[in-house]
Amino acid sequence: MIRKDQVSRAVKDPLWAGRAVRRRIRGRIKGRPETPSAVADRPPTPSVARRRAPRPLSAMDRSRCLVCGSSNLTLYDIERPTRHYDVRICRRCRYVSNAENTLDYTKFQSPEEFELTDRVGTDDHPGREFHMAKMGADILKRKQLSVMVFGAGSSLDYRHIARLPSVSKVIMSDIVDVRGEADFINIAEGTDQRFDLIIACEVVEHFIDPRNEFPRLFDLLTPDGLLVCSTNIYDSGHPDRHHYLYLPGHTSYYSPRSIGVIAKRSNMHFDFRMPKYGPPRVFTKRKRYILFSRSSENLRKTAVYFGSHPTHRPRGRGRPATPDSAQGGSPPE
Repeated sequence: MIRKDQVSRAVKDPLWAGRAVRRRIRGRIKGRPETPSAVADRPPTPSVARRRAPRPLSAMDRSRCLVCGSSNLTLYDIERPTRHYDVRICRRCRYVSNAENTLDYTKFQSPEEFELTDRVGTDDHPGREFHMAKMGADILKRKQLSVMVFGAGSSLDYRHIARLPSVSKVIMSDIVDVRGEADFINIAEGTDQRFDLIIACEVVEHFIDPRNEFPRLFDLLTPDGLLVCSTNIYDSGHPDRHHYLYLPGHTSYYSPRSIGVIAKRSNMHFDFRMPKYGPPRVFTKRKRYILFSRSSENLRKTAVYFGSHPTHRPRGRGRPATPDSAQGGSPPE
């Protein structure tokens, strides 16, 4: 039952009335004639754009999705062997937040503190960042490319990238400089430089505020630049079955829909691709390259590149090729 005072307040203040209440009230007041004086005295209705504008989000706000802003979340209490996690999945964009699974990399003092996995480049062999950079350079097909390795950590792939014939400059970027290199930019301090190609290998899952951190990463690109990320993609299912979400520092787990929301907000084009290099089949189904660019021409070049390059893992580094490796994938962190 709707009271008369509710009808009156809903007419005067549309923002007050909930969606369900408005539908019920609308049925009662529909067709009611209004006198000229009533129309003149009624406060102006706020614009649609103003009513729909999302409130500012904070990374500390656990009640709303950190990508799309929806409050329609599902909470999971996950018990793992070492600790408990509060995981939230947005029902609108399917973004998965594990906000308490943080790791303070600013306390790292030397490269040895970073875990050395198969994907990390050394002096002896190039790692995944090199292969991502080579792929990006082959897609762009331009000379004198300026490249940033975003979140480089202990990888030495920047040395291998600098030897690519189309690359003129390589800059490392991270929140801590553990090597003391001259060509280093602290992410927290920012830079006026812009880059044709940015490589973010196993980085974006560490974003604790993706709504704001992705735009800052996009701003480092030139107008026709290309950003190549690698991460696992959430493909539905109970979060307890996704080991990737509980690796140290992994606070963000993206669905294809949430990536679309992020790209649209910054007017970016995006594309998903299977990696060429990867390990056991347990990781092959969810690992993806995500390519972002403001240029639709770069997306066309991406399609042409992958149309002519097989997505298989060559033999090497003591890991025999198997039928499953043809599906792509990448080593875990």
